[in-house]
Amino acid sequence: MDRWVDPDEADPAQWRGTGPYDDLRRGEETISVLERAIRTPLPYQYEIEIHHDDDVAEQFRSSEYKHARIVYNSGVDPNRRIKLLTRGVLWGGDELHQRFQAQYRRPPPPTETVPFEEYTVWSRYQYGTIERTDDGLTFTESEANPDESLRELDWATLFDPVRERLAELELVRNPSFAKYRLKELDEWTAYRARFQYDPGAFAIGP
Repeated sequence: MDRWVDPDEADPAQWRGTGPYDDLRRGEETISVLERAIRTPLPYQYEIEIHHDDDVAEQFRSSEYKHARIVYNSGVDPNRRIKLLTRGVLWGGDELHQRFQAQYRRPPPPTETVPFEEYTVWSRYQYGTIERTDDGLTFTESEANPDESLRELDWATLFDPVRERLAELELVRNPSFAKYRLKELDEWTAYRARFQYDPGAFAIGP
């Protein structure tokens, strides 16, 4: 016979009873994004390759590209210097295909720079043609020489996938201040949602 439950009982566990999944961690018991950032030790470094094939033109501000294959090498060194190195290729559509390298840096403290403001960016890119072969992607460069530049770029001008990697690094470098700055920019909720259940973000899982 089923047991009776007091209708005035305020404890949800008494209403729920027991079940086969009681040992699974519930959403409210996951480690917060801020706590994961705080618990990530320095130096922090990892490399990941991502094949972007959704909204590539929008993410990389191109009218034609449909595919991007990019390696992200992200790190915060023991002095809390941020370095993000990206290298990859963009192709698809009628626009000339492109291969590139770029490094994004912010100096260690003490510094006059603040998170999500300006980053020193070195970039080198070359146009050409990408073909799929049995060995993967083959890039044939055009006759034009590669372009190279060193600039200070605002946070808002950076590509979305780059901003996501830098947001993670800034949270590792100085968790409380990075969260404060993201709240100032009205971007904390969005990045918290991105990182909350991402096991690849930070050194501590959700």
